[in-house]
Amino acid sequence: MAVLHAFCDESRDFTCEYMVYGGTRLSDVDLVLFLDRMREWREENNMTAELKWKKVSACKLPQYKSLVDLFFELASSHKIYFKSLVVNTSEIDFNTYHEGDRELGFYKLYYQLLLHKFVKFVQPGTGLIVHLDQRPRAPSYEEFKTILNRGALARFGMYNPVRNVEAIRSHDSDCIQIADVLMGAIGWEWNSLGARPDARPAKKELAAYIARKAGLLSLRQATPYRMRIFDIWKMKFY
Repeated sequence: MAVLHAFCDESRDFTCEYMVYGGTRLSDVDLVLFLDRMREWREENNMTAELKWKKVSACKLPQYKSLVDLFFELASSHKIYFKSLVVNTSEIDFNTYHEGDRELGFYKLYYQLLLHKFVKFVQPGTGLIVHLDQRPRAPSYEEFKTILNRGALARFGMYNPVRNVEAIRSHDSDCIQIADVLMGAIGWEWNSLGARPDARPAKKELAAYIARKAGLLSLRQATPYRMRIFDIWKMKFY
């Protein structure tokens, strides 16, 4: 059976105005290609450490631009997809909908991203494996898988498309790391951090570079539904 992989993480938290969930989607065949290309890219650019948005600086800007180039090169041939969900944290009612539990609310929002941007696109005869960055307070991943499969059946008539949900360390996953850079740029823009006096010019330049590569005026906008390879979904609660 063919397998799709979703590698997901989040940027910012509930203390920020906007929080971003995001991840990459690849087939098992394209995952091998991506990892090979990433090994080559790391060697060529001498970038052996973990890749993160918070590490973007003037001295590393050329390398991070090159990483973005690699993503869009592979995305243009449908080898990798990036999906994200932007949430206005002031609109979240934890007491009414999440039993006052912020961690429960965290995973309910994760559920929305996974169901509508990953599970929905699983084709018949294909399964999905979800890889989530580790968190200190982890849920039952088996239960989370069951909840996702129930949602897939109720919303899309799909029977058990999710084969597994597991935790991995972002340090060990190039797929999560490239998503971290992309969603970090999105969160930086939505929270207007470029307007701060201490904003790094390199981050401003990289965020603008990602937007241009995606064909957007800015990362602070929702993308149209037809835009599949680089997707920014702004959740509306009301």
